Amino acid sequence: MFANTLRMLLLLLLTAFASKVAMMILSPHQSSLLFSAEGARALAWGLRLDLTAAAALTTLLVLLMLAGRRWGPSPRWLRPPLLLAGGWLVLTTTADAIYQLEAGRHVTFEVFTGQGLEGGLVATALTGYAAHSLTALGLLLALTLAVYRLPLSRPDAAGRRWHRDGAFLLAWLLFAVSAIRGGWSDAPQSPMSAYKIGNLELAAVAWSAPYAISYYLAKGSKRAAQQQTAEPTAADLARLADYHDTTSPWQPPARRANVLMVLLESWTAADLLSYGGQVDAAPHFDRLRARSFSTRAMYADGYRTVEGMFATFCSFPNPVGGGVAGTQLQGADYRCLPRLLKEQGWDTRFIQGSGKGIVGAFAQSLGFTHSYGKTDYGFDGTENYWGYMDDDIYRFTLDRLRGLSGPWFVTVNTGTTHDTYLPDEADYVFGKADRTALRRNVVHHADAALQRFIERLPEVLSEPTLVVLVADHTSGSAPVGLERNAIPFLMYATDGSLPTKHSPARAGQLDVAPSILDWLGGHAPWFTGRSLLRDPDQGFAHYSRGRTVSWIEGQRLLRFDVTTAQGADCFQVAENGLDISPAACTEADRPREHRARAYTRYTQSLLFKGKTGHFAQGLTGDDDGQTARLGTSAPAP
Repeated sequence: MFANTLRMLLLLLLTAFASKVAMMILSPHQSSLLFSAEGARALAWGLRLDLTAAAALTTLLVLLMLAGRRWGPSPRWLRPPLLLAGGWLVLTTTADAIYQLEAGRHVTFEVFTGQGLEGGLVATALTGYAAHSLTALGLLLALTLAVYRLPLSRPDAAGRRWHRDGAFLLAWLLFAVSAIRGGWSDAPQSPMSAYKIGNLELAAVAWSAPYAISYYLAKGSKRAAQQQTAEPTAADLARLADYHDTTSPWQPPARRANVLMVLLESWTAADLLSYGGQVDAAPHFDRLRARSFSTRAMYADGYRTVEGMFATFCSFPNPVGGGVAGTQLQGADYRCLPRLLKEQGWDTRFIQGSGKGIVGAFAQSLGFTHSYGKTDYGFDGTENYWGYMDDDIYRFTLDRLRGLSGPWFVTVNTGTTHDTYLPDEADYVFGKADRTALRRNVVHHADAALQRFIERLPEVLSEPTLVVLVADHTSGSAPVGLERNAIPFLMYATDGSLPTKHSPARAGQLDVAPSILDWLGGHAPWFTGRSLLRDPDQGFAHYSRGRTVSWIEGQRLLRFDVTTAQGADCFQVAENGLDISPAACTEADRPREHRARAYTRYTQSLLFKGKTGHFAQGLTGDDDGQTARLGTSAPAP
């Protein structure tokens, strides 16, 4: 028993470790760190998490080994379940590595939000990440060989060893529980314990994907989102009350005009010349931006479509390090822009080219009456591995708009840039040398489709319409400066009621809904962003990754861990809104950090209490104590 268990444990631990290292070698952002002293330290740190995954799977095999005595003395039947356990380690590590490259973070709560998208995910892995897929296949073949050559001892008859087996099982369970718990000197560990290494980049090396995915699957979808921040103090609210408008009441929209929003799937500002990019991947967007209302820069609050939707439609930050969709938070009472307009008589519709899945359902939970996916199109078109591409999505949109009488609010989530596939080899204008080139190819193709759509819009618009183009998030961009969060944005009114102007603001997705509502003549005091049509030099942009929040205000970027009182790191933001450089924190940064921490604590408290609509009341004391419980201690930094 002991020899077999030890051999299986060591094989699984080696499989987890080898899979992690192999996938990191394929990552252009981690490979150099991997072969450094710091990388070695991070790998050693992560061994405890790898051991957790290996110990949990070995425990299942130990129980099978004990129960399987009745199947005979031969241990051969143990090999298939051992292979399955090792396969789980390889496949989860591979999936997490691909997700890290796509979304910029590891798989945690998202294990519940991919239902119905499995085919697209597998196709993306096989086509867009062929090296990862082939490496995983190689690891599985090596694992198979190792499993079937692993010496497994023939156990004695059960009747002669039951007392020894009982003692061994008790000892093993004590070891396994200790390993899974992370020892007994502190609270039980979680996958987020990787961040205890104290460095985001090193935590990514230490991360154990099999442990994380298994952990959140075991927790259950209704317990997926976790509040990582402390409750706000009275001083926090006082700071925010001085900064946010708490006096203007709810004002329904006075202008009954149409709103068309296009969520530019995965577009990054780094690919656009007008944002300081190195290539001209979207020349039409750049020309359109030059004659529209825009901002110096805009930043996404999340890394997935549903996260961008929540920030954009609800003007509220996502859970730190995660999202709302697919968690217990999704069912809360959110008063977001689609719902507000629907309640005032607007026809609200959400259109996408892929299966409706979690995105379509989430859109409807935020206030869209109708949600359309690829099964609703009724015509043949060009498809990638996710669904229809942009020309056909726009064709379907034009057909729907023809049948609408205003006012309406229609949002289109594009699809070409959800993949790297293009229908013709001539479309790969930037070549195929790397993922950056492939990304720019699809953006260029999508930009041409956008041009054709914008040119045809007047055919179906008979009333004034506000057109808003903004990316939901980025994909495949390098973790350099702000490239992973900088997104394109513009809006214009077909009746010319918006000026051709580039605001000096470095804005965020939180500012989009207040700006739309302001153009319509309305105001929602629970929106935490600001209208870009007012206070052009004020405001902030906000996003989080893991336990770290980044706060952009003016030309300063402050980055801090929400779980500690350690001071923020400060950076200077370049004129292009993409590049940053480390800078010493100054006295002028201290109020920014206090405000950023207060905002984060307060909004996270409201989010997890289901009270996002009480943002303004909680700051003025008019909420009858229903919002966040106020602390009495001095504010944390």
